[in-house]
Amino acid sequence: MNHSRIGNAGNSAGDCVTTLPEQPFPSELVLENAIVGVCYMIERRFIWANSRMASIFGYEDGELNGQPVRKLYLNEEDYQAVGNMYATFAQNDTYSHERAMVRKDGSLIWCLIAGRMIDASDPRSPSVWVVQDITPRKEAEDQLKRTNQRLEQIVERRTLTLRRSNEALHDEAERRRTVQAALLESREKYRALFRHIPLGVLFTNAEGEIVEINRTIQSFTGARTKSELAQLVQDAERVVEADGSSISLAEFVRRHTPRDGRRVERCAMTWRSVSGKLREYSIVASALAVHDLGAIVTFEDVTEARLASKREHEQQMALAQASRLSLMGQMNSALAHELGQPLNACQSYVSGIRHRLGEELKDRPELLEALDKISTHLDRAGDIIRNVRGFVAQHQPKFEAIDLVALLRQTLSLLDMQIRTGEVGLDLEFEEEAICVQANSVEIQQVIINLIVNALDALAGLPQPERKIMIRLGQDQRGKAYLQVSDNGPGVPNELLGKIFTSYLSTKSTGLGMGLMICRSVIESHGGTIRYLPGKPVGACFRFTLPIGGSA
Repeated sequence: MNHSRIGNAGNSAGDCVTTLPEQPFPSELVLENAIVGVCYMIERRFIWANSRMASIFGYEDGELNGQPVRKLYLNEEDYQAVGNMYATFAQNDTYSHERAMVRKDGSLIWCLIAGRMIDASDPRSPSVWVVQDITPRKEAEDQLKRTNQRLEQIVERRTLTLRRSNEALHDEAERRRTVQAALLESREKYRALFRHIPLGVLFTNAEGEIVEINRTIQSFTGARTKSELAQLVQDAERVVEADGSSISLAEFVRRHTPRDGRRVERCAMTWRSVSGKLREYSIVASALAVHDLGAIVTFEDVTEARLASKREHEQQMALAQASRLSLMGQMNSALAHELGQPLNACQSYVSGIRHRLGEELKDRPELLEALDKISTHLDRAGDIIRNVRGFVAQHQPKFEAIDLVALLRQTLSLLDMQIRTGEVGLDLEFEEEAICVQANSVEIQQVIINLIVNALDALAGLPQPERKIMIRLGQDQRGKAYLQVSDNGPGVPNELLGKIFTSYLSTKSTGLGMGLMICRSVIESHGGTIRYLPGKPVGACFRFTLPIGGSA
C-alpha cells in the first residue's frame, strides 16, 4: 500500500514522521451526510439528490431521483422565472435566490438555493444545486417585521392621541401602561412632541406639585426664565376665579387634579397676564394610572374661539332685531295706509257738517270753534301719517335741493309723541330762513331721527325736570350747513369713544348698534362729516355738516 509522508524531509532520524494511507476521497459519502441539500440535475430533472435534500422537502431518501423539479415550486410563474435565469449562468457562473417552495405534504417552506452549471458555456449542461432550509429565519424576519409594524402603529397612535379631543386623555393613560416597553424606543419622539405641541401640557407629582411643563405653558405665562416661571406659577393674582377672586396656577392645578386614574376632569380657567390682559383656557386634567405618578393637565387657548362665538351670537341677535324692525316698518306703512282712509272720511264729514249747517254756525261760535279744532287735528294727523309712510317706504336714493329748516320741523312733528311721552324739554335754535342742501330727504331725516331718539334714550334715567335736548341748526364759518343734537345725559363711556361709529356697538341692552354707523355712512355719502363732541359739563353732543347748495 502506498503511503504519503507528511513532514519535513530534512528532519533527522529522531524526528517524528506522520503518514496517511493513500486512498480515494469519499465525496459521495461526504455529500450524502452534508447538512445542506445537494442535488445533481439535467434539464431541470433530479438525477441524484442526497438524503438531506429529500428530507427538506418531506420525501424519502432517493424519492426525488428522476423527478422534475417543477413539483417543488409554488406556481408556474416561479418555475419559469428560475428557468429564465439559466441563460445567465454563462455570464455569472453561479445563480442563487431565496424562494418559497412546496413540500410533499403541500406545506410551504422557504429555501436558499444556489446553483452552478458543470459546463458554464453550455446552457443545457448538467447543474449542481445546494439547498438550505431558511424557513425559521424567514419566520423570524416576518415576526420581526410584524413587530416593527406594530411598534410603528403604536407610536403613530400615541402621536395622534395628544392632538385629538381631550376626551382621549384617559385612553392615552391606559395605553401608556400597555405599550410602555415599546415606547422606550420612541422616547425622544415623544419628548419633541411634548415640547412643541400647540396645547399647553404640564405634569404633577403625587402631591399635586407641578414638576414639568412644556414650552406652550411657558409661552402663555410670559416667563422668560425658570425663576420668573416659578414666581408666576406661585403668584396668587394670576388665575381669576368665577367669583372674581384670584389664586395661583399651582393652587388651581392642585384643586382640579383628579385623585384617581379612572376619570377626567374638565374645567375652564381665566389667566391674567403680567400686562393685565385676560385669556380663556379650556382645561382637561387626568390622573396618571400608574400609582403615585401624578397627573397630566392640558391647556387649550379658547379666547379667540369664544370671542368669535360671542360675536356670531350678537350678529344673529342683530339680524333678528333688524328683521323685526323691517317687519315693523311694513306694519307701519300698512297702518298709515289704513288710517288714511278713516281720516279722509272724517274730513269729509266735517266738510259736510259745515255745508249743512251753513248760516247756523254764525250764530253758534262754540260749534264753529269745535269744528275748526277738529279740522286742525285731522290735518295734523294726516301730515303725521304721510311722514310715517314716506319714511318707511322703499325708495331709490335721489338727491334734490331740500330745506333743512323745514325738514327739521317735519321731523320734530313726526317725533312729537315720543318727545312728549319722554317728558323732555326741547331747546331749539335756528333761523327762520331756509338752509338748502343737495341731499336725499328721507336719508337725512333718518339721521336726524336717530340722533334725537338716541338723546331721548340717554335721558330716560334722569329725573323729569332735568331732561333737556338742545338742537342747533345753522351755517358754520366754512359756509357749510350744520345740525347739532345735544343732551345732558351720562354721555359716552371713554372706552367706547373710538368705536361709537362702528357696527354692532351699542350701550343699550335693546340696541342693534347700527344707528350711528348708518348715520356716518349717510352723511359721508352726501359729502359731509359727523363727529361726537363731549357734552359740557355732562352729556353727549353729535354734530353733522353738509355742503350748502341749491334752493328748495
